[in-house]
Amino acid sequence: MKPVATELRTPWADEALDAECPLANYPRPQLERSEWCCLNGTWEYAIRPSSVAQLLHERPPESYDGRIRVPFALETVASGVTRELLPSETLFYRRVIEFDEAWTSRRIALNFEAVDYRAAVWANGVLVGEHRGGYLPFSVELPATSEPVEVVVGVRDPGPAGGQQYGKQALSTPKEIWYTPTSGIWQTVWAEPLPANAITSVNTTSYAELGGFSVLVHTEEPCRLEVAVESPDGTQTIAHGRSGRPIEVALPYLRPWTPDDPYLYRVEVSNTDDKVTSWAGLRTVTLGRVKGQRRMDRPVILLNGEPLLLNAPLDQGYWPESGMTAPCDEALIFDLQQMKDLGFNGVRKHVKVESRRFYHHADRLGMLVIQDVVNGGRPRVGIPRSRAVMALDLQTRDRSRRGLIAAGRGSQQNRDEFEADIAGMINVLRGHPSVAMWVIFNEGWGQYHTLRLERMVRKLDDTRLIDSASGWFDQRGGDFRSRHRYVLKLKRPPRRDRRPLLLSEFGGYSLSLEGHLWEGAGRFGYRFFDNSEQLSKALAKLYRDQLIPLAKHGLRGCVYTQVSDVEIETNGLLSYDRKVLKPDAEKLRALNTELYRAFEKALPHR
Repeated sequence: MKPVATELRTPWADEALDAECPLANYPRPQLERSEWCCLNGTWEYAIRPSSVAQLLHERPPESYDGRIRVPFALETVASGVTRELLPSETLFYRRVIEFDEAWTSRRIALNFEAVDYRAAVWANGVLVGEHRGGYLPFSVELPATSEPVEVVVGVRDPGPAGGQQYGKQALSTPKEIWYTPTSGIWQTVWAEPLPANAITSVNTTSYAELGGFSVLVHTEEPCRLEVAVESPDGTQTIAHGRSGRPIEVALPYLRPWTPDDPYLYRVEVSNTDDKVTSWAGLRTVTLGRVKGQRRMDRPVILLNGEPLLLNAPLDQGYWPESGMTAPCDEALIFDLQQMKDLGFNGVRKHVKVESRRFYHHADRLGMLVIQDVVNGGRPRVGIPRSRAVMALDLQTRDRSRRGLIAAGRGSQQNRDEFEADIAGMINVLRGHPSVAMWVIFNEGWGQYHTLRLERMVRKLDDTRLIDSASGWFDQRGGDFRSRHRYVLKLKRPPRRDRRPLLLSEFGGYSLSLEGHLWEGAGRFGYRFFDNSEQLSKALAKLYRDQLIPLAKHGLRGCVYTQVSDVEIETNGLLSYDRKVLKPDAEKLRALNTELYRAFEKALPHR
C-alpha cells in the first residue's frame, strides 16, 4: 500500500513542511533544564531489506536514499518521503551533529520522544542503545567528545501483525476506524548535556486535604535535594530531603487546580550538580458521594472534593499532512482550546500517548484528560458484530487460554510488553494534573486479565480513576459502568449495577464537507447529514432527548465522538484540516451548559 499523498492542509502546514527546525519547543516541560538543542529537521534516510534477525546486529548503509524531515513519520507528507515501511525492511536515519563548544567533554543525552517501533542507535559507528515500543520516550548517552558525532538510527516496524501496541494504525490500507500506519521517528529528537548526578524525574502528589505537595525526586545517585515551590504571590516555600524519598511541602497560599482556574505552581529542584524546573497542580480526583446522597445512589466524580461531570470528546490526535505528529505546538493548543470554547471540560486521548507538550497544554488550559492505554492484540469483534454487542450487552470472560488467543495475547512476551508499556505510560504522565483517568482496554481490543491489570494500575497510581473496560466486555471492575452506544438509543445503566455511568463513546454524527476531505477511498460515520443546520438540530435532539435525561440515572461522564475528522472518518466536530467547525458553536455550547445544569439538579441540594 502506498500512503495517500494528501493535498489537504491544516493552517499550520507550513510549520511542518517549511520550518528549518519544526516543533522546536522544549519537549519535556515537567523536567526542564536550561541547556538543550533541538535536532528536528533534515536527516538522511535509507530503506534496506533487513539482513539479520536482530536490529542491533544490522550494519548501517554506506549510502543513503535521500532526505527526510524529522520528526514526521515516513508515511506522511510532512516527512518528504510518503512511503510505507514493510515488515521485512529496516529504515535508517543519519545526521552528523556538532554540539556547542560549552558541551565539550560533557556527558550528552540524546533523547527520542517516540520512535515506532524497534530502534537501535549508533554513534560514530558504535551501538549506544536500543529501544522497543512505539509511544514512549527513551534516551541514550553519547560518548564525550569535542568532535562532531555521526548518529545513525535504525528502525523496524512490523505493524499490528508483530504483536506490538499500535493504537489506531492499520496493518496496511486504512479503512473504517483504522488509519495510515506510523513508522520511524514521529516525535521530537533532542539533546542535552548532563551533570555528574542528574535529576531523572520529579513527581508531585497533592495532599488529600489540598494543603500542599509530596514531591518525589529521583536522581542517578542518592543525594540531598532542595525543593522550592513558588506560590501565586511570588513567595517561595523551600523544603529539603533526599532523592528517592517523598519531600513534604506544606503551602501557605492554596490555589487548587480546576478547569476554570488551572493554576500551576512552579517547582524548582536542585542538588549540588543539577537544577531543573517542573510544574504542579494542586488537585485531587476521586469517586464519592456528596452530602444528601444515599448509600444506594451512584457515586460522583469529585475534583478537589467538588462534584464534576466529565465531558470529554474523543481525541484521536491525527493531522492530514503529519499523521500522529502535530504540525506544530499551536495545533495542539488549537484542538484543546476549541473544545474548551465549546463547553467541554476535557478530552479522551484515544489509544495514543501524545507528546509531553500536549499534556502540559492541557494542564495550562484546564482540560481534563481521560488517557487510554495504547492497545495491542486483536479486537474480539469487528464493527458489524459490535452493534449486537452494544444492543444485547453481551459479555465474555477474559481469563481463559482460548480468550487469550482470541485477543491476540497468547504470547507471554506480548503480555509482558503490554504491561511494561502501561507502567511506562503512567510513569511519564503521572505528574500532569490534567490526567484524571486511565482507560485500560477499549472495546475488547487485546483484552485479557482485566481485573488483575486494574489492580496493577491502582498499585502504580492510586490518585486517578480507572475505566478498566471501555465500551463492552465489562468484568464488573473499574470505577464505572462504561458503555459505548452508536446508532442505538442511549440507555440507563442496569438497576442492579450501582457503579456510576460513564458513556465512554457515543454520537459519531457525520458531515462531509467538500474541499475539506481526505483523498482516501470511502467515508465512515454512524449517522450522516447534509449540512451544518441538520447536524446542529440532530445534536440538540440527541442531547435533550437522550443524553441529558441520563443525568438523573447516574451519568457521571460522557465522550462524544469526536474532536475532528480523521482520514475516511467524517464524524468530527472539526473538519480534518481544522478549518471548519461543523455544528453551530453557540448552540453546542448551550447544550453543554444544559447538560451541566441537569447534572447539578440531579444531586441533592447542598
